[in-house]
Amino acid sequence: MDSTAKELFTALDIEQYLLDNPDFFVGREHLIDSMSVPHHREGTVSLFELKLGRQREQIQALEKQKNELMTLASRNDRIFRHFMQLEKRILLAKSGEQVISALEKKAQQLELTVVVGVVGHVSSQLQINPQDWSKFKTQNLAERGAYLGRLKRSDRELIFTQGTPVSELGSYAVLSFEHPSLEGFLCFCSEDGGRYQPSQDTLYLSHLAMVVAQQLTNLQWQKVQTLHVQPHS
Repeated sequence: MDSTAKELFTALDIEQYLLDNPDFFVGREHLIDSMSVPHHREGTVSLFELKLGRQREQIQALEKQKNELMTLASRNDRIFRHFMQLEKRILLAKSGEQVISALEKKAQQLELTVVVGVVGHVSSQLQINPQDWSKFKTQNLAERGAYLGRLKRSDRELIFTQGTPVSELGSYAVLSFEHPSLEGFLCFCSEDGGRYQPSQDTLYLSHLAMVVAQQLTNLQWQKVQTLHVQPHS
């Protein structure tokens, strides 16, 4: 092919022609056998070998994805069972302190930290500033009543009155109490920055937050200091 012909056809033109004419190699099978393509590991390979290689890579990618999904499903099933046990304990609680204690024990089992904040609560442990909470909701919870992911320091300072529960690189699941008589939140905190991500579903966490809010509204808060679960040394 002379230089003039080469200038008339670009790589895109040739690609489009082959796509428009899938039977081009019918009767020209010798081209498939004779053509070779540069390869970053094998040097040069035939089109047939290249196709087989791509198929193997796709199969491996699918296998990896399947294994990741199976691992995730197993982990989610384990977490679901934990939260079902937690909900039962919360519903059997006789006081507000017992609700918080049940949350703290389960969070410790899951290698999490839990924080509950309630506007105007009698306990300084739970009490949060209404203006700070309103600002946090406006900035982070406007769309679905929940926030999953990392939090900026300025946002953490709005809702964590006792200091940041986990390290700077941690992640958070903050669920607003959607309750007519209670303003506040339930928050699970993880040292793992990828534990909670915006794409994750919050259906069950939101349900758990609703149960916690209902119990904190219904139960009395005893006039004793809440016994916190001490982390293992």
